[in-house]
Amino acid sequence: MDRLLVAEGESWRAPHEDELDSLTLNKPPEDAAACFCLFSVPAHIRTRFWAMLNEEASAGTGDFDEFSDDLAQFLTFKELPPPKNSVCELLVQDAHGKVRTGDVWALINFGEEPILLAWPQLHFRLVPGEGCRMTVGLPPEVVPPRKDELNVLLAIRLGRA
Repeated sequence: MDRLLVAEGESWRAPHEDELDSLTLNKPPEDAAACFCLFSVPAHIRTRFWAMLNEEASAGTGDFDEFSDDLAQFLTFKELPPPKNSVCELLVQDAHGKVRTGDVWALINFGEEPILLAWPQLHFRLVPGEGCRMTVGLPPEVVPPRKDELNVLLAIRLGRA
């Protein structure tokens, strides 16, 4: 409940029990693509992500394509296979940045701070090491971080980045 926030006038609050019941499911739906789906990325994949970026920064040999393929295999193993022809894109957002989410199938928070995803009447905190598959036709805004902080995301986009 502390990660979901609903609009109340000009402010935000945790949902009441009856609201929470209407926002979450107790069993998988028949049409899973119609739901926002939360998943965790294991520590070894997050460690490998940062090692790949450090290798790219220091020696120019980090292989983002190989990492992306391995991530897709992991998601497929977890029964969340990315769509065919989807592409991974590294996103670093500062306090003034905007992330385009209209064609995003999933977002993964590889940063060290929670990321706030915002819809008109609902906000959701995506904690480090978590990803979410988006609801078709209902993309969120990625709220920019505070000054001097960065959001580090991996987006899986439908089609070309």
